[in-house]
Amino acid sequence: MEQRQKESHWYLLTGLLLGLAIGLVIALLIAPMENADALPSELSVQAKDNYRAMIALAYSGNQDLERALSRLELLAEQNTVDLLVAQAQNVLAEGGPESVARALAALATRLSQYLPPTQ
Repeated sequence: MEQRQKESHWYLLTGLLLGLAIGLVIALLIAPMENADALPSELSVQAKDNYRAMIALAYSGNQDLERALSRLELLAEQNTVDLLVAQAQNVLAEGGPESVARALAALATRLSQYLPPTQ
């Protein structure tokens, strides 16, 4: 009589686990994907704060209000002036650089003079 050996399919599970492990190592360590095409409106809250601070610092350097406004419009936010003022207050409250807070406040002041009042 022929005895049938039990066929084990553990090699499938082992192969799956090895494939997942190798894929994770490649995706996270060797060749991580970078999204270079993200729009400013898709940034996280912290990244938007950093973006606004960079715009304010650039404005304090070149005084180009049109350029600052076009950059702020890329964030697609309502009440830009209010956000700039709130961020300036947060920077000071958290002990951040005073130059950044001043730049944010100066840009907010200039924008409030330039933009029509929101209702």
